[in-house]
Amino acid sequence: MYEYHLWIVLSESTAESDEGGLLQKLGRLRSLVRDTLHPAPAEAVHAVNYQHVLQCSVARNHRGDSHERLMAVLTWITTELPGSHGLVYWYDDEPHEGSLFDGFRVIVLARGQLAHRYDPFLSPLVPVVEDRGE
Repeated sequence: MYEYHLWIVLSESTAESDEGGLLQKLGRLRSLVRDTLHPAPAEAVHAVNYQHVLQCSVARNHRGDSHERLMAVLTWITTELPGSHGLVYWYDDEPHEGSLFDGFRVIVLARGQLAHRYDPFLSPLVPVVEDRGE
């Protein structure tokens, strides 16, 4: 199982959320999300109390290219909306790149940068979230 849950507050800069081009960039982001993330969330970019937020969750039986597609969207946001900030919690139960970590990972998006962390709250998955019935 591969899953991710994300929320990102969208902003053109750290000083001003809208420097004049935000609505146009949000339109491009909506298209990118629709064309890149599968299954595409219905309305992932929306307004919350005068802030624009990207919020969605995706779960698939296998990772496939879902993580690379997610990273493409996040990279676009860091470039085009560098004032944005938020978190992506993701989990993949199939080991990749030699990792034996049994838990969620976190991508922190802030100031045009992506930082990768291990989650300290819901990890390790066993026994914090699940039991294996042993």
